[in-house]
Amino acid sequence: MGVEKVAVVTGATSEIGAALCRRLVTAGVCVVAADGDAERLRQLSRGLDGAARYTQVVDLADDDRVRRLLTGTVADLGRLDYLFNTADLRIDGDVGALPLSWWHDMVDVDLWGMVHGTRHGYALMRAQGFGHIVNTVSVAGLLPTARSVAYAMTQHAVVGLTTSLRAEAAGSGVRISVAVPGATPTPSARQPRKMVRRRPVDSLSPDRAACAIMRGMRRNQQYIIVPRYSRAMIAAYRWFPNLMGGLLAPRDR
Repeated sequence: MGVEKVAVVTGATSEIGAALCRRLVTAGVCVVAADGDAERLRQLSRGLDGAARYTQVVDLADDDRVRRLLTGTVADLGRLDYLFNTADLRIDGDVGALPLSWWHDMVDVDLWGMVHGTRHGYALMRAQGFGHIVNTVSVAGLLPTARSVAYAMTQHAVVGLTTSLRAEAAGSGVRISVAVPGATPTPSARQPRKMVRRRPVDSLSPDRAACAIMRGMRRNQQYIIVPRYSRAMIAAYRWFPNLMGGLLAPRDR
């Protein structure tokens, strides 16, 4: 079966993942939505217009399952134009308060999920000579984030993975971008009440974030950072790390 454009969205039931699926389908792209939550995938599928959409239940921490998802997409649909890795698990709290198991959970989803998708997606795209991978992180990947140390660790790692692969992929026909949208309200189901974050100043709707990500992808931006407030904060930290580090420290101690 050959189609014009094919996209795989991992973490498809996240707020941004679902918004990307909707925008891609509207743009006429054949979408394969992958996530570990079968019920939410069914709900997402029912909300997507058009026939060119598929869903797969995949544990993104399982390298072989992710490999089969992507190779199966190419085998069935003939190509892989876009891969959006959007899975996200954030559990906030002081570094000593988080059980080690929660650190492992965040690393499995937020880092290994990205690694598995990126490795296998890049291999397939390089073989076909084209494609674009977009890995989504939060501003915690570019700024110090007190009381989110474990989460920030994974986000910084994904930024390094993505930007370094972009350099390695130069000339291969494969494009690589890192998307850094302002926070969207996606609380973890296991997050204790005292750890739930307030909605930050730079919060924006998932649909606006998805629109900005797709626009940045078309422009082949290395960093797709929205909104302007986030860009300003990141630029300020780059130029004045000591000053900004102090301003970003928690104030309630």
